[in-house]
Amino acid sequence: MKYFLTGSLITIIILIALFSYRQNIFSTTSLPLDDEQQGLNEQITIHFSHVVAENTPKGIAAEKFKELVEEKSNGKVVVQLYPNGMLYNDENELDALRENKIQMIAPTISKVTKTLSNWQVLDLPFIIEDNNQLKKVLKGETSKSLLLELDSINVKGLTFWNNGFKQIAATTPIIEVMDFKDKRVRMMTSDILHEQFELLGAKPIATSFGDVYSGLQQNIVDAQENTISNIYSKQFHTMESHITLSNHGILAYAVMMNEDFWNSLDEDIQKIITDSLTQMQSWQFDRAEQFNDENLNYLKAIPSVEIYELNVQNKIEWKEKLSPIYSHYEKNINGHYLDDLINEIKQID
Repeated sequence: MKYFLTGSLITIIILIALFSYRQNIFSTTSLPLDDEQQGLNEQITIHFSHVVAENTPKGIAAEKFKELVEEKSNGKVVVQLYPNGMLYNDENELDALRENKIQMIAPTISKVTKTLSNWQVLDLPFIIEDNNQLKKVLKGETSKSLLLELDSINVKGLTFWNNGFKQIAATTPIIEVMDFKDKRVRMMTSDILHEQFELLGAKPIATSFGDVYSGLQQNIVDAQENTISNIYSKQFHTMESHITLSNHGILAYAVMMNEDFWNSLDEDIQKIITDSLTQMQSWQFDRAEQFNDENLNYLKAIPSVEIYELNVQNKIEWKEKLSPIYSHYEKNINGHYLDDLINEIKQID
C-alpha cells in the first residue's frame, strides 16, 4: 500500500510538471502577440461629436474627413462620428472637448463667442456679400488669427468649414423691418446676434440647436435664422413655412481638437490630419453651396412653403436699422478685428 501511494504521488507530480511545461507556465518571457492584436494596441481613436444631420454640409464633411484620415493612416487612426447631438449638444460640446471627453468638434462660430468674444466679428450682419468673399475670408488671415486664439483655452484650432448664408424662417412673412416687431426669434448664444435682433425690434431667444424643433412645436419661438440646408434637413419648414432669402449673415464651423490630445500625437499623424483637412476644404465649400442650392429647390417645390427675396429697398432698410451694431463691436469688443476683416474683403476681387 505504501509503495502504491508513493508511485501514485510520483505519477501525479510528473503529469503536473508535463502539463505546466506544455502550457509554458514556468516561462519568464511574455507571450507573443499576433499582428491583429498588436495593431489594436497602437490604434488611435478620435471621437468626433457634432449636432447636425449626416446629410448636411457639416455632416458630409465629417464623413469625408473620417474617410481621408483612415485611408492616409492605413487604419491606424479611427474617427468615430457622433452626429445629431448623440453625445453633446451645441451648448456643452466645447466644455466636453476641453475636458477631453471627446477629441474633436466643429461648432458654429457663434458658439465660440461666449468664450472668445473677438469671434463675434464673423457674426456681424451684411459684412460678407457672396460665396466668393465667404470662401476667401474663411481661408484668410483674420480667420487664422481667430483659430490661434483657441490656444488660450486648451484647444487646437484646425480650420473652418462653410455652411453658407443665413436666411429667416418664420411662421408669418418677415420681409420689411417692421415685420420683426415683437417676433420671438431663436438665436445662437452670441451678444452680437442678440444685439442684431433687438435692433430689428424682435425678441431674441437663445436656445441650443437640438431644442429648435421642440421650441417650434410648443410655440416658444416665431422665427429663426439658419441656412437653407439646416432648415430643410431638420424639417423646420413644416412649422416655419415663410422663408426670406436675406443672406444677412454667415454660418461657418470651426474645426477644433483637444490640445492635449493633439500634442500627444506624433508629427506624422498630425500631418495626416492637417493634410486631410487641406485636401477637402475647397470640396467642402463647394458641397455646402450645392447643398443649399439643391435644398432651396426642394423647398420651392413644396406648395405650403413661401419663399421671399429682399428687394434693394428692403435690404437698405435692414442695413440702416443694423448700422449701430458695427460701432458696438468696434467700441466694446475689438475694433482691430473689424478693420482687418473689412480690409481683407476689400482686397478680394
